[in-house]
Amino acid sequence: IDSEKMMAVALYLAAGFVPQTPLAPAMRSRVISSSAPEMSLSSRRTVVNSALVSLGAVALAPLAASADVKEVPPSTNRMGGALDAYSDIQKGWSIYKPSTWNKFDANPGEYDAKWQDVVGFTEQLIVSSSPVSEGKTIDSLGTPEELGKKVSGLRKMDLKSAEAIKIGGVLTYIVELSGEGGSELLSFAVAKGKLWRVTAKAADSRWAKNKDMYRNIILSFQPRIL
Repeated sequence: IDSEKMMAVALYLAAGFVPQTPLAPAMRSRVISSSAPEMSLSSRRTVVNSALVSLGAVALAPLAASADVKEVPPSTNRMGGALDAYSDIQKGWSIYKPSTWNKFDANPGEYDAKWQDVVGFTEQLIVSSSPVSEGKTIDSLGTPEELGKKVSGLRKMDLKSAEAIKIGGVLTYIVELSGEGGSELLSFAVAKGKLWRVTAKAADSRWAKNKDMYRNIILSFQPRIL
């Protein structure tokens, strides 16, 4: 089972989120189908914990309430022309993306948009979203540290940092991971009835040089048109 898809499904179920597309048979055996009767929080967490443990992840910790966090406006820094503003008018989101990277069209159920560098093919920017149940918030996934541990386990990478920050008023969790051959910076936010995930990843040879650019990209994302 693809670890990225399983991570998405596990996180969605952890907060009562609904996967965007039907699950493959192998994955369906580990999670609850969206057509099944609604389960209690404790039952749902038991199922998700089983899926996470099967991938070597930690079990879900108790849900945490939101705390006061630093708030910043969406970044509009073009990093000396390295970034260009981009908006998806149909789905209603905006981001600053690398100006020279190739863009890939949406792949429903996996990502809404993807960019990749044109030289070494070692850097990627991915934006993805999935519907959430009414009333769910990012807090449903626990604290930033708890979410970071879950994601690092699913990705089989080391957790370097985890933080909460409000970007343009949207509570966002930012997690940094490192592993064999590369690193990733991921953000998670719930807005407009969707869980939004932005991932910037690169090989070690590019990470140190462009880490500030990846963070700037993360801080530029908004689930609305700017």
